[in-house]
Amino acid sequence: MPNTIAITGGGTGGHVFPALAIAQELKQRGFSVLYIGSPNGMEAKLVPQKGLPFFTVTSGAVKNQSPLKILSTIGKLFLGILQAWKILGKEKPRAVIGVGGYVSVPVCLATVLRRIPLFLQEQNASVGIANKVLAPFSRNIFLGFDKAKEELPKNKCVLTGNPLRKEISHPDFPAHDPSAHRLLIMGGSQGAHAINQVICECLPEIARAFPGLSILHQTGAKDLNEVSASYAKNYPGKFEVVPFIQDMATAYSQPSLIIARSGALTVSELIAVGRPALFIPFPRKGKNDQTTNAYLLESHGAAKVVEQGSQFRERFWSAFQSVFSPPTLSKMAASYSGLRTPGALVSIGDLIEAALGAQVVQENQ
Repeated sequence: MPNTIAITGGGTGGHVFPALAIAQELKQRGFSVLYIGSPNGMEAKLVPQKGLPFFTVTSGAVKNQSPLKILSTIGKLFLGILQAWKILGKEKPRAVIGVGGYVSVPVCLATVLRRIPLFLQEQNASVGIANKVLAPFSRNIFLGFDKAKEELPKNKCVLTGNPLRKEISHPDFPAHDPSAHRLLIMGGSQGAHAINQVICECLPEIARAFPGLSILHQTGAKDLNEVSASYAKNYPGKFEVVPFIQDMATAYSQPSLIIARSGALTVSELIAVGRPALFIPFPRKGKNDQTTNAYLLESHGAAKVVEQGSQFRERFWSAFQSVFSPPTLSKMAASYSGLRTPGALVSIGDLIEAALGAQVVQENQ
């Protein structure tokens, strides 16, 4: 049996970056790793850059979709299962790891049909649709947050924490400086228009209330020119406006406060580096994983949450003023200690090796 493991899932950086971290850990343990994803997700660009064999299958969304769109997705699901069946039959992985996202559903169902061991990784405090559907068929579910086990089979859940890039989860990461007078603003890998807009509206007030404040603002590609022009016109202090931040470890090392969306990857990285946050969750309809993640950190005192909606600008400015002082920021940073689950990658790697080792023993008996 080849020493190969397949990873599937994606769509956004919140799924893809943890998957790539797991892939790196498994490769260091001597496994070959291949990736099965969507041709339209972030994985289609990021996975080949890491030199991993990349295969694609058809999939579609069901959340907040029209009945006609859902019917179309069902058809894509069956096609995706067939495509995944063929890939798995040819590549013969010893196990498959699903990290969430719609593309993981057909691949993981084909995995079950082929009787290949299935493992899942859930990044959020609130469980996504894909992992909730697939959970009964899995061997283990690796949790980023303990709260997620409330929605999953508890006997399969293992709290590992979320797998992070080693340069961020490094134990010698620079300590938080509440007096640094630096601000990092970001809206996920593609930016967030609402965050960009409210910051631009508040720039004159920020300049007056916090003179000398240094700002690094990641806008995404669409809003780059508009936000850059707003800073040039309304902000006399030091600033840098960029579409995307490649070196997140350096970006996280400097600010005294971070303003961001609250996707699982961002939240987990902030827990690891211990940086206070002002979260503006993406306003999804119905159950919202970003809102759950954000309020989990607020309940521990490490973050402040401002949801979009009526009087958003006024509520944001009030929240920003309330937290942006060294004593408050220092207290928020210290609150992260009870949230950390170190060694996620080692734990996941050990559990997979143990499970596959036990499987080999059973097959040889």
